[in-house]
Amino acid sequence: MTSSIATLSRTDAPAPAVGPLRTCIATGEQAAPERMIRFVVGPDGDVVPDLARRLPGRGMWVQASRSAVERAVMRKLFAKAARAAVKADDDLPERVERLLLERALADLGRARRAGRAVAGFAKVEQMIGRGRAGLLVVASEADGDGLAKLGGKGLPIARLGDAAALGRLFGREHSVYVAVARDDAGGAFIGRIEAGAARWCGYRQNSSS
Repeated sequence: MTSSIATLSRTDAPAPAVGPLRTCIATGEQAAPERMIRFVVGPDGDVVPDLARRLPGRGMWVQASRSAVERAVMRKLFAKAARAAVKADDDLPERVERLLLERALADLGRARRAGRAVAGFAKVEQMIGRGRAGLLVVASEADGDGLAKLGGKGLPIARLGDAAALGRLFGREHSVYVAVARDDAGGAFIGRIEAGAARWCGYRQNSSS
């Protein structure tokens, strides 16, 4: 049962857009910016993640996987790429993971404030039953009969954070299941949430620890 449900989850990174490629300083592989994480050197010489790819300065690109960021930190590859004495803290891989999660949760929070997302098994089931749901977001703890029942409705599924993190968005102690309404003229949420969740999951799954 678990393996069949796992195939429903969309954890692969989104398809890269056509455009210039970037070279990972940790692996030497080339990929589109959407599959990479950009870093810059801050004013104090610290290595700063630039998830939005908007900060000024020369970018240093790393594959969007925790193992690649860990390698860049451990082997001091940021200093080599910057050609300067820069500081990449040991907790940088963990900080990137947290920022990726916060970014995806922020998009889900915007959907909630727009009245386009509900939490809790009963409300999620109701939205699905009415044909309004376009995406099922589940916490990392989701498993068993509940996931099998909702996952069997044919909706795309995105794993994002844990039950406590999802719950905070909806003023609850915890939430395992969230449904996002189909996009309409009121805003496009599903693509951003799904892509952010996939990026977070992909980063976590590719870890050397």
